[in-house]
Amino acid sequence: MKRLGNILWIIISAIAILTLAVTLIISYIPPDSALNLLSGLNLLFPYALIFSSICIVVCLLRRQFYTVLCIAVIVLLSIPNIKKSIGFTTPTETEEGLKIASYNVHYFNFYDYKQKNALQYLKKCDADVLCIQELLAMQEGKNTLQDLTKALSQYRYKHIHFFYEGKRLRKGIATFSKYPIIKKEKAAIDSPFHGAISSWIKVNDDTLQVVNCYLESNRLTTAEKELYKSQEKTNIIKRIYNKLASAAQKRGQQAQAVAAIKDPSCATIVCGDLNDLATSYVYRTIIGEDTDAFIALNKGIGNTFHEGMYRFRIDYMFADDGITPLSFQINKQPYSDHYPIELQCKIN
Repeated sequence: MKRLGNILWIIISAIAILTLAVTLIISYIPPDSALNLLSGLNLLFPYALIFSSICIVVCLLRRQFYTVLCIAVIVLLSIPNIKKSIGFTTPTETEEGLKIASYNVHYFNFYDYKQKNALQYLKKCDADVLCIQELLAMQEGKNTLQDLTKALSQYRYKHIHFFYEGKRLRKGIATFSKYPIIKKEKAAIDSPFHGAISSWIKVNDDTLQVVNCYLESNRLTTAEKELYKSQEKTNIIKRIYNKLASAAQKRGQQAQAVAAIKDPSCATIVCGDLNDLATSYVYRTIIGEDTDAFIALNKGIGNTFHEGMYRFRIDYMFADDGITPLSFQINKQPYSDHYPIELQCKIN
C-alpha cells in the first residue's frame, strides 16, 4: 500500500513538474508558432507553483528525495517568473509627482448606478493623465460621450477612439489629460473591440508618451466559467482551451504592435488591461527593458482582475528609463471587474 502511495505521488508530482516547466517557455513562444496552443496554460502558473511546493513537502515526508530534487530544480528555474509575478518591495511614503491612472470600467456594466459611481472615482482620483478601457457611450439619451466629457471636465485634452460604432452605443478606449496632447496615434491592431492608442503629451518642457492598451480578452461566458454546473464538462473544457489559445495568439500579435509604437525619443509609459499574466509572451514583448511599477514599488500578488473566484494581475503600468516611478497603488473600487491602478512618477 505504501509503495502504491509513493507511485501515486510520483505521478502527481510529475504532472506538477511538467505543468510548471511548460510555463517557463510560454513567454518565448511567438503567436504564429504551432506551440502557441500551449499559451493557454499560462493561467496555471500560480496554481502549478503552489501545487509544486505542496508536492515538495509531501515528498519530503515520504522520503522521495529524487522527486523532491526534480521539483526543486523546476521551482528554482521559475524564480524569474516568480519575481515578475510577486512584488517584494515594501511601499514607502514618497514625494508626489505626475499622477497617471488606468481603469477598465467594464462598459460601466451597462448600469446607470455603476457609471455614476465609477465616474465619481474617476473625478475624485484627480489624475494628471487618465486612461480608460472598455469605455461605453450611448449614441443618444443618457450616458453619451458628451455626458462623459462633461463629468470629466477637469480634463481639457482627450484622445478617444471607438473600436465599435453601433446604432445605440459605442465601445472604445480613452486617454484624458490636464496637459496638452500634441500628437495622437492608433496602434496597428485590427480588432472590432480591442486595441491601443498612443498620446504624446506636453508636460511643461517635457514630452511624455502614454500608450493606453486594451488587448484581446478571453471572452469566456458565465456558463464556461462555471464548469461545475455543466453536464458536458469535456466538451466545454475543450472549447474553453481553444478560446484561450486563440485569444493568446491574437494578444501576442497585438503586443508586437504596441511594442512597435513605443517612442524611444521621449519618456514613455505603457498602461492598461493586457488581459495576460506577467509570465506571458505579451508581458515580455511589451515591457522590454522597462520597469513594472507594481513589482518595483509594492509587495504581494497585486491582483487587479476580480470576478468570482478569478483573481489575476492583468492591468499594468510600464515605465521606461525616462520615468522614475515614485509610488504605485491598486485602488480597490467595486464598480468594475477590474481595480483601477495609479502611478505617481516624475519625468527624468
